[in-house]
Amino acid sequence: MSFHIPVLLKETLEYLQPQPGQIIVDGTLGGGGHSLSLAKAIQPNGTLIGIDLDPAAIEEAQKNVDSEKISSKTIFVKGNYKHIKDIINGAGFEKVNAILIDIGISSYDLEGSHRGFTFQKNEPLDMRFDPEAVPHNKDKEPFTAKFILNHYQEHELKQIFDDYSEDKFSSRIARGVITTRQEGEIETTEQLFEIIKKSLPAKFRFKAGDSARRIFQALRIEVNHELENLQAFLPDAFESLLPNGRLAVISFHSLEDRIVKRFFLEKAIGCTCPPEFPICQCGKEPQAKVLTKKPIIASEAELKDNSRSGSAKLRVLQKLI
Repeated sequence: MSFHIPVLLKETLEYLQPQPGQIIVDGTLGGGGHSLSLAKAIQPNGTLIGIDLDPAAIEEAQKNVDSEKISSKTIFVKGNYKHIKDIINGAGFEKVNAILIDIGISSYDLEGSHRGFTFQKNEPLDMRFDPEAVPHNKDKEPFTAKFILNHYQEHELKQIFDDYSEDKFSSRIARGVITTRQEGEIETTEQLFEIIKKSLPAKFRFKAGDSARRIFQALRIEVNHELENLQAFLPDAFESLLPNGRLAVISFHSLEDRIVKRFFLEKAIGCTCPPEFPICQCGKEPQAKVLTKKPIIASEAELKDNSRSGSAKLRVLQKLI
């Protein structure tokens, strides 16, 4: 089973500086690529808490840890990283030394989950990270990419395609979805790819794969509430750090990176008084230090080994108090 090849692994370890005996959280386990290295670094008496929505990822991570005979304690939890504070507390801790999330899609999701994350295979349009997720109302249809494509209004489709894919043909593709579903439900990735391709101006159809990649990404973000999860995660993760603790986020989308950058800067800013004030009135002190003035990106060597690392950006924040 092929899971996520850990991106920016060397750089992540350099910035998190895991030490023996520390408590570290990997909020996006994905089979344990980053976790395995972190668990080794905090041996013999450290604790690694790994979180993932997919039971298959947790099973794979456990196998990897067992095969390497890791002596640190490992606690794997099926859950959403947005609940990080509750998960840390549930594991018996209040604060931890470091937290990492890698919010990219895993190789397993693309190649082995059969949930329709890629247009390169003909699969059902599911796209849920948690295959066991069910609606609150058991009689309601599961919230999947299929549900969105067959129930969202045209302006709603255009909005998520605009916001999450930034594809210049979003309006045409949204209209194509509406037209197609009048003839029957849209159920498979192959159907969606054909809609996207036919929606493009003829001279751009040879680049249909580029638009498809962006539209599939937009649907995945909407299905899994990825931006909302990130916004909920960041303040709770920061609060869960010990003094001098470090928070690392690897993102793959400009909107995600923008959210992380803004949050990090807010925590690192001291005085917020207007420039014309001769003396600080707010008394605000920086709560953190941004360790990555610019996002860390993959090296040429890593890009050769793993082309999916091309859009990865790593930002790291250190808590001061």
